[in-house]
Amino acid sequence: MAQGKDNLAMKKKVKALASDYFALLRNEGGASAEELAILRENIKSRLEELDPLAIREFMGEFNSIPDVNSGMKSDVNEYVMNVFIKKYPVEMAGMMSKTPELFSISNQSMPERVIYDPFKFLMYYCCQQKDLPLAFQCLAEASPEFQSKYIGETLQYYGDTPLGRAELFEEMRAFASTPEQLELVQGKMSDLLFDRPDAKITFVEASDLLQTANLSSEELVAATKDIEKKVRVGETGQWLDWLAKTGIPDEVSKERAFELATRWTEKDYLAVGQWLNSSPNSPEKSAVASAYAAKTYPYDPENAMRWVSTIPQGPDRTKALETIYQAIPKDSDAAQAFASEYGLTK
Repeated sequence: MAQGKDNLAMKKKVKALASDYFALLRNEGGASAEELAILRENIKSRLEELDPLAIREFMGEFNSIPDVNSGMKSDVNEYVMNVFIKKYPVEMAGMMSKTPELFSISNQSMPERVIYDPFKFLMYYCCQQKDLPLAFQCLAEASPEFQSKYIGETLQYYGDTPLGRAELFEEMRAFASTPEQLELVQGKMSDLLFDRPDAKITFVEASDLLQTANLSSEELVAATKDIEKKVRVGETGQWLDWLAKTGIPDEVSKERAFELATRWTEKDYLAVGQWLNSSPNSPEKSAVASAYAAKTYPYDPENAMRWVSTIPQGPDRTKALETIYQAIPKDSDAAQAFASEYGLTK
């Protein structure tokens, strides 16, 4: 009975607070700026007294008032960010995830008024406090949808230095306690390694970070996804050399090398040729020769086929031949002759 009375008293107190806050925002009494400042301070003081259960009740009460508009919701979210989140970050993470509509967290593309996302602020607040464990504790309290949506904020707010990125690698590893979270984290590793707001990361910076992070083979596969789009073209040769020395499985390493070399050949085929001439034999070199041959065949077929001949007999050479064949106009005499000479299926 005592608990029921306490709960009833809390709801009555919260209902009165929501009503008073709404009246303040309406200011139907025409209070002066000085009077409004005093009333606001009173509201803030009363809001600071609320515990998480009362906060949830208050948000529900306030949002249920029929005439509350987006401007008022934006106003109350200022207190959500500067009072509730700073006092109860973990509890607020779970609350916002379970009832996003109460905090104006939605997918609306054209809201009546832009309302700053309080969950995004929560991630920002944790990162500004240099408290990555707290940020990921908050994410762990949230739904999978929220985890997927907001985990990238940690990179935006904390990943501006090599040390910060190395710390993020560690925290993301610790966070990934379910298969879904592991997939989510691995999907962010490439961004964590390569994405920078100002310019593409240098080879030295990225390789140092990879060494510091001490990634597993599986993590290296994730971190190097779409590598050809993210590295500096002039440093492609260094990345190809690096690939040959990592713990990435051969098939993946060759795939990465092929994509890197394809883009490099489009930009600077002479540099690719120099790299091929100076590099020792390896699975990665075969992949580069394949990509180089496919790109240069239309204007230098003799040289292209010379490099194809350096690829050991097997799937890699077959892939190189098929890639060249696919680029020859279909049903042409040249395509038929090429397929016939190299035993390809038309």
